[in-house]
Amino acid sequence: MKKIIFLIFLLSFLICVAQSIRAPNPESIDTTPTNITYRFKDTESYYTNWTMKYNSTSFVDVKVSFDCKTSGGFRICSLITNRQMSRLFGTTSSTFCAMDSTGTICYISMTNSKVPSPINVKFSSRPPTKGGDIIVTGNYLRLLTSQLNYIQSSTNAIIKVKGDFEDPNFDCNNLTLTFPPGSGKMNLMFDLSSNLEISYASPIIDSVVYNQANSKFSISGDNFSTKKQLINILFNGVSQNNFSITQNDTAIEVENYIQNNGGPILIQLSVNNVSMSSAFSYCLSPITESINSISNHIGGIITIKGSYFNNAIEKINVTIGNKDCKVINSTLNEIQCQMDPNEIGGSNLKVLVNIDGCINNSSSKLEFTYGRPTINSYLPIKSNDTTVTIVGINFGLINETIVRIEGLQNDITPISISNDETQLVFSIHQYKCKPIVSIIHNNISSNSIKIQTQFSIYALNAPFISNATLDIALVNYDCSNTEDVFAVIVIKSTFTSTCSKPIIKPNSEYYSTTCPIVPSTGKRTILVYYKSEQVTTQFLYMAPILSSFGINNMTVTVNGLNFGYNTSLIKATFSGRNPHILTTNDNKFTFDLFESDYDSPISIVVDGIDSQSQLQISVKPTPSPTSPPSKPVKTDSSSPIISINYNLFFSISLLHLIVYKLFL
Repeated sequence: MKKIIFLIFLLSFLICVAQSIRAPNPESIDTTPTNITYRFKDTESYYTNWTMKYNSTSFVDVKVSFDCKTSGGFRICSLITNRQMSRLFGTTSSTFCAMDSTGTICYISMTNSKVPSPINVKFSSRPPTKGGDIIVTGNYLRLLTSQLNYIQSSTNAIIKVKGDFEDPNFDCNNLTLTFPPGSGKMNLMFDLSSNLEISYASPIIDSVVYNQANSKFSISGDNFSTKKQLINILFNGVSQNNFSITQNDTAIEVENYIQNNGGPILIQLSVNNVSMSSAFSYCLSPITESINSISNHIGGIITIKGSYFNNAIEKINVTIGNKDCKVINSTLNEIQCQMDPNEIGGSNLKVLVNIDGCINNSSSKLEFTYGRPTINSYLPIKSNDTTVTIVGINFGLINETIVRIEGLQNDITPISISNDETQLVFSIHQYKCKPIVSIIHNNISSNSIKIQTQFSIYALNAPFISNATLDIALVNYDCSNTEDVFAVIVIKSTFTSTCSKPIIKPNSEYYSTTCPIVPSTGKRTILVYYKSEQVTTQFLYMAPILSSFGINNMTVTVNGLNFGYNTSLIKATFSGRNPHILTTNDNKFTFDLFESDYDSPISIVVDGIDSQSQLQISVKPTPSPTSPPSKPVKTDSSSPIISINYNLFFSISLLHLIVYKLFL
């Protein structure tokens, strides 16, 4: 009982003494990494020592004393310790001793004491939004706090301090802090009175990929957070709301962003009001697809086609090879620029399109070549004209250019080229096919064009009058087509036939077709239709061939070929007269002898075509080389048939064909 009364008395005494000594209130605190110096008024209470505790029961360090001196009405107290300053730490369980003119009091809680705030604080980095460790260095980082291993924050996030404070080698000036996932700014409370601001790391964009097909931007980086509502994305200052987080903290996809202009897109991203240190510039590079060619002698306007160009010509620079091309007009998919003449010319020159710093993709294979000839058309060819005028561009000079016709071994030199290199004239002849023409300028070939030269035909043979076919040569035929050839033969009434597929026979100069024709005689006209073309020519049926004769009862029968079936079309000459033809059936005809007739050659004309040879007819029988001598002609008995030697018949026929060819 006496002990309890004593303790109550002692506690009351201490409270009275503490109340009589006010807590030290320094005029200033001078803090360096190696010392703490207080400045008090010499009439006020001051610290004599501190007792730093890890918790309310254990002592972490011995008492920290102060060496105090008075000067000029002030008391200057400097900290004295046998420990390194990096080991100066304690919780709010720590106490102090203070003195004034009335005495000394100890074991007073330091909760409301004025102690140095952390100095020289540096963070190795800012914590990532996914959480992680950072290092903080400084002095007096853990001098007075409620919990040594945790740092409180203004966002109620708990930051853990790694390490064991009771380890004698633990350095309180170099702490590793573990942050939980988060974002934005916060204040860290290293002690009871001071706050240090820190923010989670700013968003970082490492790469951007734009998918033109679906208008999506895929943004990769870090510190994007996991909460969409905390993220703000700006494209060229315009907020983008249609996006999603495709991978926590590291990937975002912006959808339905339609951008047609080429050039830089400035992407700014902030997470919980923490912005990127600088905007990410994504180049929506122009895509070049095609370019025309101009004459190096003349210069001119170059047109580049593609996409993601720009309407603002002041933002566009075009370089071809090592020369600038002055931009004169631009749309989103076409740029026009002016190039001066360049006598050196050049081929396969690199084309660079720069839009406000964004250059067409390095993988672009677009190259420019001076003087690449292009054929657009040709002028209509007049009847019987032997020249063709090709229309196009970049035909060059005569000494630089040749004309090439597909299938011909020899190239053609132009007759003339216009000063603006847009028209070229060359000679053209008849060909087996419609000529396919290209221009070669300085070893650079143009496109090719088929010249629709006039389709013409001519007969290759003289057909037999019966069972006949006509071979027709096709000149300037369209060899690339396989349509049927139709023929119409004009006689008394027209006859239409389908001819054979055109072919080219060995050693033939032209394609040919074979057309069935009707039996007839003389000179005829044939019309040939092929595709949309119609041409005509004339041909002769084969000349009549006289091979043998016979006489029976004063009637002469002449045998042979190609006499036709119309007696009125046969004109015969025999024995000084023109006998009347009695009958004909194509291979023989008959007429009557007169008493006045004498031995004489006979010749005929069938529908205007001469027999080209004669047959000697003897009115008196003559012996055959293979039979007994013939009897004299009698008017009342049959006359033997006089036949001609078959070798003679063949010779006459061959002679006829040769003469007919010469006639054609």
